[in-house]
Amino acid sequence: MKVLAIETATVVCGAAVVENGCVLAERSVEAKQVHSQKIIELIDHCLSASDLEINDLDGIAVSIGPGSFTGLRIGVSTAKGLAYATGKHVVAVPTLEALAWNVVRNAKVERGELVLPMIDARRSEVYAAAYRYAENELVEVLASRDILVNELYALLDGHDRVVLAGDGMEKFRQHLATSDAAHARQVFVVPGEHFNCSPAAVGILGERRLECGQFADLASLEPLYVKEFHTTMVLQPPVQF
Repeated sequence: MKVLAIETATVVCGAAVVENGCVLAERSVEAKQVHSQKIIELIDHCLSASDLEINDLDGIAVSIGPGSFTGLRIGVSTAKGLAYATGKHVVAVPTLEALAWNVVRNAKVERGELVLPMIDARRSEVYAAAYRYAENELVEVLASRDILVNELYALLDGHDRVVLAGDGMEKFRQHLATSDAAHARQVFVVPGEHFNCSPAAVGILGERRLECGQFADLASLEPLYVKEFHTTMVLQPPVQF
């Protein structure tokens, strides 16, 4: 199968083309507020590098969240637009699961270990989930949620070795360093690189879902925000005539 992947949930804006678990092409940039301008260009680069046309694809995988509200809307809207134009299926891939898989595919994660991906959610919060690595797949242990870092540790009690990932892990590490929460028997592992979101990981997981027929309903497909979207209203002085 050939799958186009779209990742716009965080500061990473990227696309990839995956076929039978292999990454044919991947392009990404890390910058704020460029996703709407860059995503189509990155998709075109990946298709060209793979010597494919959009109609050659079997499906489209999109990182569904949680993450940046604006980024998620851009990614989902792009996937929907391409699907409506081509008739291709869309599969929704949880962003934190893809982040965890990016660690698995790039670092040494032992069978049975827990992977804890975290995305910065402002203030003292992170978006977090936990997955146990088993037989070339991830088993969800903790569902995606918005949580205070000082509440997260209690949910991990009983897991001896935890591999951390994502741009939210620094908050968690700082909490552990300044609190008495950490138990001596529990080990938190930071990979050599602080792996971030990857469109290739979205594509690999998306291809698996596509093979299982886990298609999204385009009419009802929405980002997984996890927490409510709030806007900041700035009051302007009344206009004088």
